[in-house]
Formats: sequence, C-alpha cells, structure tokens
Amino acid sequence: MRNFVYLIGSTDDFDSIEDLKSEYFNAFKTGEVDVRNMSVFPITLSDSCVITGYNSIEEIATMLGRGEAFCSDWTMDDTVSVLLEA
Repeated sequence: MRNFVYLIGSTDDFDSIEDLKSEYFNAFKTGEVDVRNMSVFPITLSDSCVITGYNSIEEIATMLGRGEAFCSDWTMDDTVSVLLEA
C-alpha cells in the first residue's frame, strides 16, 4: 500500500506550494488545524493499482485528490496544491 496526502489551499492565504507544505507540516507538529484556508485529503492505493491512461500511481493519486477537493467545492482557479507521499 502507498499512502499519499493531497493538499490544496487558497492563493489568498498561500504564496507557493512550499508555503502550503510548510503550513501542513507545522500544523502536524503543533496539532493546530484550519490555521489558514486549506484542506487535506489522505489517499491510500495498493501498489498494484493501474488505471488505463495514467502512467504512475502518483498520477492516479493526484487525480483522486483533485476529485476529492473539487467535490468539496475547491477549484483549480486561485489555489495551490501538491501531492505528498506519506
């Protein structure tokens, strides 16, 4: 099994992907959540997960993370996002 975390945040609150990642890791250390406008979507996939049209498990995890985010009212506009392997 491979574990990932898809992070997405508003560009009103985050200047870059590095800023978003830093907020996520700092919140992990301090236990603070919802410090700035962001969401975290955990994703777990089996190593054998294959979907036609995707070249890697990371691509699949990214699309699942985006799907989760978009179903939670996020958009690609005015956001920064990143997939991290947990």
